[in-house]
Amino acid sequence: MKLHEYDMIIINSSGGKDSLCALWEVCRQAREQKFPFDRIAVSHQDLGDMEWPGTKDLVKQQADLFGLKTYYSKRRTKDGYEENLLEYVERRGKWPSNGQRYCTSDFKRGPGGRVVTALTKALGKCKVLYVFGFRRDESPSRSKKPVLKLNDKLTTKKRTVHDWLPIHHWSNERVWATINTHRLPYHPAYDLGMPRLSCCFCIFSPFDALVVAGKANPHLLDRYCATEKKIGHTFRNGFAINEVKEAIANDYQPETIDDWVM
Repeated sequence: MKLHEYDMIIINSSGGKDSLCALWEVCRQAREQKFPFDRIAVSHQDLGDMEWPGTKDLVKQQADLFGLKTYYSKRRTKDGYEENLLEYVERRGKWPSNGQRYCTSDFKRGPGGRVVTALTKALGKCKVLYVFGFRRDESPSRSKKPVLKLNDKLTTKKRTVHDWLPIHHWSNERVWATINTHRLPYHPAYDLGMPRLSCCFCIFSPFDALVVAGKANPHLLDRYCATEKKIGHTFRNGFAINEVKEAIANDYQPETIDDWVM
């Protein structure tokens, strides 16, 4: 990638292992190409209580390793209120689903786009490299994503934005080898057995991952169960998240958890 063709690089970070390695790889290439680090920024879409505790601080810690500034954004209503996911679910009366991924569109893409707008406002006509840590091994849909493509949602008359996936071809083993070799800080949720750092209770999570998350975040699990009961709509089709709470109460022991498709 010829970084000097761009005026700014914005790296999306969830604080997870893949975001961390994308950050590392971008900075590695920036050093090689002598691209100025003051034109690289990290963007975190803050999910508040819905994400694992410590995630927001970890994102900054990871960015600080490379001397990069971190910018945060949250979902906002038209009135400017920062609505969390459970409030949104309650208002809609339904959980997100594979066909209605508003947890991604409204809580990640939308707020992240605001960061792009804010950081490029003073640049005038510019080109932006918008970085994601997606890997092809994560899911069939992500395997089909191009490594570099025009982001037509964020591109305007004055701003051209390209999405870039610098570790798209990396294996899970390479991700962890990079983290361990360079002693990069990662979230302790992985040591609990979580293969992915997403929302604590992701709608795509396998049952055992939800149990691990529930044991680590019991008060948040209670809130999810309360929301599920209040709206009368199960967490997934045919599956109530209250079953996770019952399993924990019955001392269910989760097994090794495989990664899940996003």
